[in-house]
Amino acid sequence: MTTPLHRTLRVFALFAIFLIAGCASVQRAEGTFEQDTTHWQGRLALKVFSTPAQAFSADFELDGSAQAGSLTLSTALGSTLARMQWSPGRAVLQTSKETREFSSLNAMVKEITGTDLPVAGLFNWLQGSNTTNTPWEADLSDLANGRLTARRTAEPNPAELKILLDR
Repeated sequence: MTTPLHRTLRVFALFAIFLIAGCASVQRAEGTFEQDTTHWQGRLALKVFSTPAQAFSADFELDGSAQAGSLTLSTALGSTLARMQWSPGRAVLQTSKETREFSSLNAMVKEITGTDLPVAGLFNWLQGSNTTNTPWEADLSDLANGRLTARRTAEPNPAELKILLDR
């Protein structure tokens, strides 16, 4: 049986991974977003079409890469919901209630969300490279305006992630 805390941690981790895929970056003079940055912040919304369906939105701040970095999720009022930090061979999830360690970012994401997510692909997408990450597909057509959408259409749990980067 899944507890409310476990469901919350799964949602946080799933959003955290997607946050990795989309966070705000520095605005260029012509009004687009830098694609060679390692810092993003903004707002994300994730829907997982499972039974029951799950939906989550949060502000986020992401630093680093798929190999080493951190992701902080917070409320619109600025309260921290969760912080994830990772480096080769180690990943840590901190919430107000607990701290958990994992052998890798992918292991942390899979344990918390119950599924594999395209962590490296998310960083590539944020940097403007539309790499293939089956079964995920990214729409980068509006990335210059700070918007990224990624979808997983495969069963059993299709999902949609929308990211709005801060300017």
